[in-house]
Amino acid sequence: MKRLRNILPLLVILGGMLILFYPTISNFLIMRNASRAVNNYDASVEALSQEQYQKVLDAAHAYNEKLAQNDAGETDALASAVNSASTDEEYNSLLNIDGDGMMGYITVPKLEETLPIYHGTSEKVLQSGIGHLEQTSLPVGGASTHAALSGHRGLPTAKLFTDLNLMKKGDKFYITILKDTYAYQVDKITTVLPTDTKQLAIEPGKDLVTLITCTPYAVNTHRLLVRGHRIPYTPQQQDDAKSTFHVDIPLQYLLPSLALIALLIAWHLWQRHERRRRQSGSAKVASGDSDSADIEPDGDLPPQPDSTNNQSHSSRRKGPGRHVRPA
Repeated sequence: MKRLRNILPLLVILGGMLILFYPTISNFLIMRNASRAVNNYDASVEALSQEQYQKVLDAAHAYNEKLAQNDAGETDALASAVNSASTDEEYNSLLNIDGDGMMGYITVPKLEETLPIYHGTSEKVLQSGIGHLEQTSLPVGGASTHAALSGHRGLPTAKLFTDLNLMKKGDKFYITILKDTYAYQVDKITTVLPTDTKQLAIEPGKDLVTLITCTPYAVNTHRLLVRGHRIPYTPQQQDDAKSTFHVDIPLQYLLPSLALIALLIAWHLWQRHERRRRQSGSAKVASGDSDSADIEPDGDLPPQPDSTNNQSHSSRRKGPGRHVRPA
C-alpha cells in the first residue's frame, strides 16, 4: 500500500500526458496505417499484368467520358460530400484492384500528408482517408474531367483535411492512380453552401481536381473548396516535398506536455531527496545506539565505593559535635 501511495503521483502525471498526447498518437497511428495502405496498393499495382492494367485504366476513362457527356456538374455531389456511401456497383468496381475500395492516394506537401483515396464518402472512409465523390470524374486525368475529393476536418483522432484552409493559390498536390502520378496547382479557393454544386461542374477541355472539407471549423455549415488544374508532373518535386514531412505536435499540446514533463522531473528529484534524507536519519540513529553501547561499564571493573557508607565512617571519626546554648 505504501509503495502504491509513492507511485500514485507518477501514475497521475503519466495519465495526464497520455490524454494530452492522445490526438498526436492517434494521428500518428492513422498516418502509419495510411502509409501501409499506400505500400500495399503499390504492390498490388505492380502485380497487375500489362493487359489487366490497361483494362482497369480504360474503364476509368470510359466512365469519365460518360460523365462529361451527361454534364456531371449538375449533381448533388457537393451536398453529399460528407457521410455518403456509394451503392453503384459499376462505380465501386472501377479502379478497385484489391476489392478494398482504394483507388489511389493523394500527397499534399502543404499539409505534409499522403492519404489513401477510397470510393464514396461514407463515415468509415472519412475516418481513415479521403473519399472520392460519386458522380464526379475519377481522378485519372484527361481533358473535360473534374474530380472531387472530400476529407474530414477537426477529427480528434486524425488530421486529414483539418489544415486544408492553409492552402494558397500556387500550392501543388499530387494524385497517384495505378502507376501514374498527376500534378495539380491550386488556382481557386472558395467557400460555398452545400447546395451550391456549380463549383464542381466539368469545364470543357480542362483537367481539374477539387479538394473539399467542411467549414467553419467545428460548425460545418459550409464547404471549403480548393481547386487545382493539371500541370506537368516532375517526380523530383514530389520527392523533395516528402522529404520535408515530419511528425506534427500542435503547440496547444506541446506546452502542457512540457510542463508535465518538468513536473515529473521535479517529483522524481524530490523523491530521491526524501529517500536520501530518510537513509541519512536512519544511519544517525544507528550510530547513536552504537556509541551508547561502547560506554557501558565492563564486568571486570572493581565495584565503586558506596557514598553512604563513606559518610557514616567519616562521622564516627569526627566524634560528637558541639551544641550552642540558646541566649
